[in-house]
Amino acid sequence: MNQNLLLIAFPAADDEALYWWRVGDGAVQASGCDPEPLTASQPKELDEEKDDLPVIALVASHLTTIIGHEAISDVTEDQALAAAILAAKADSLERENSHTVATMENGGVVTASIGRDILSAGLVRLQALNLDPDAILPSGWLLPATSDGAVSADFGFDQVIRADNIIATDDPAFREFLFDDQTISPIVGDAFDAMLASVSERTDLDFRSGPFAKKAQRTMGAPQKRLLGWMAAVLIILSLAIPLVQLAQYHRAAEAADEAALASAAPVVGEMDGPDNAERALDQRLIAENRGNIMFPVPASALYSALQPSQNVVITRMAYGENGIVLATLSAIRNEDINPVLLAMQEAGFIITATPRTDATGSAQADITVRAP
Repeated sequence: MNQNLLLIAFPAADDEALYWWRVGDGAVQASGCDPEPLTASQPKELDEEKDDLPVIALVASHLTTIIGHEAISDVTEDQALAAAILAAKADSLERENSHTVATMENGGVVTASIGRDILSAGLVRLQALNLDPDAILPSGWLLPATSDGAVSADFGFDQVIRADNIIATDDPAFREFLFDDQTISPIVGDAFDAMLASVSERTDLDFRSGPFAKKAQRTMGAPQKRLLGWMAAVLIILSLAIPLVQLAQYHRAAEAADEAALASAAPVVGEMDGPDNAERALDQRLIAENRGNIMFPVPASALYSALQPSQNVVITRMAYGENGIVLATLSAIRNEDINPVLLAMQEAGFIITATPRTDATGSAQADITVRAP
């Protein structure tokens, strides 16, 4: 049973002030009659649980036809309901325009019918008021069935009387014709509020079925929203944790590589505080022994600089020996073209050797060695 809901009168005309009752915690907490029942029924302080109450609309008894049917033996419940609906439509003067629903009660079947045009127009009016009822019930269906006497109720928009399976508008003519020999007990005060509060137990005769069934809406309640929030937070944490873990692994790998490099350099330069100091110590030792990074770049760049003024001289081969000597072969048309290059290298202070020769094409070549000073 839903403890919190909003009951409203089903509109039968445009711009109609609608009766409403707000039920909470199993009791009627507020009621009224307003052109905008949704706004009027909202409590001053909304909480998260009551911000979106289920809505049930009550249809006046003069707009519906409720009939009791004898139970059919040797059939299933679904078959009995279907047979009763067919019988109710067959007895209707507007069977093509009739929307009929059925339910089981006291071993028999009860059907309720309403015009499709009335139901469609009322739903449009409610949608204009931002209301989409979860159930639409005949107001007289809320009255309890009694085997002794009859009961009546005044909903404000509808006066209803019921005796056993007879539900009708509480009109003097109907009273005299149908209930003249019965005692009629009005449902008022706390009993009326209790009847409204138990409406969730009487939603089996609901007009919101078939083509008028409420479309399912995918909404999230407070627990789902909290779960989604936690999932988003976990996703953000994981997104941040993965690169942090990778960065930590990189630092550990870098530290391990630095430690291995220091261990490899220790026999040559001794114990050092860090890889940078070890690298500087190695460079200084290589320089002191005429080795290291300056052995090839310096003589090679000096050779290319000496070739710049001599456009007829090219380098056809260059190599670097393990003893720190740059080996190269210069080629030109004449030996006289190669000599200025060699002189320029000597003037720059480099130690060179040159072996002139002639290749198969007749070009002058010189195999030279260059050592840094």
